[in-house]
Amino acid sequence: MSLTAIISDIHGNLPALEAVLADARERGAERFWCLGDIVGYGANPTECLTILRELCQHIIRGNHEQAVLDGPYGFNPLAAAAIRWTRAEVLKVEDQLPFISELPERVDTDHAVLVHGSPSQPLDEYLFREDTLDHLPRNRDYSPKLARSFRHIDRPCFVGHTHIPGVIDGEFRWTAPAECDNEYDTRGLACIVNVGSVGQPRDGDTRASYALFDGQVVTFRRIIYDVESAALAILNTRDLPDPLGRRLIEGW
Repeated sequence: MSLTAIISDIHGNLPALEAVLADARERGAERFWCLGDIVGYGANPTECLTILRELCQHIIRGNHEQAVLDGPYGFNPLAAAAIRWTRAEVLKVEDQLPFISELPERVDTDHAVLVHGSPSQPLDEYLFREDTLDHLPRNRDYSPKLARSFRHIDRPCFVGHTHIPGVIDGEFRWTAPAECDNEYDTRGLACIVNVGSVGQPRDGDTRASYALFDGQVVTFRRIIYDVESAALAILNTRDLPDPLGRRLIEGW
């Protein structure tokens, strides 16, 4: 298959998105898939939506897109404030809200499954490293959450949502990008690949995160972008909480 760039959790961060797309093109990506949460938190949701709806072959609905449609139920106060502002911005652009409403929660391709959260709960279930066998309490030797997810896939599944890149294999083991020299050979087998977050990394590394996929091998990429500009755009937007800007600089 064509080399594909897989991105997720842009969260209205236009400088990060532009840097990632430029890197992907330089690396030879011919196709783009987005796993959702284009909006929320950041100051440029409509610009990011416009770029990606024209570029991507597939876009998945994330929980932040769902919140724009239905309201920020269950969101913390900072995220909820951002969603309320984001919805108002989206409504200013013709056809963006209908576009969001039509996004699927899951797409199955010949080589991969695409969801935002997990295979069993595509919209909003988190799959953490702590759910894998090496990190479970000693008196537990399996993960019901992962067992449920793997029953829904028979090939590599790409997710976002946690903002933490890594791979969970069919034995419920976690592999971080650094542990595989940023390249993971799926061999076409069922596994869950989190591509991290373009617009709001939460692993202490402020660089934008995404992945390239050639149909078998996943290559994790971390890209430097103008973090200060993205943070300042939030700080200069009256109705967006300042901590959302500061956390970009901190990487958490």
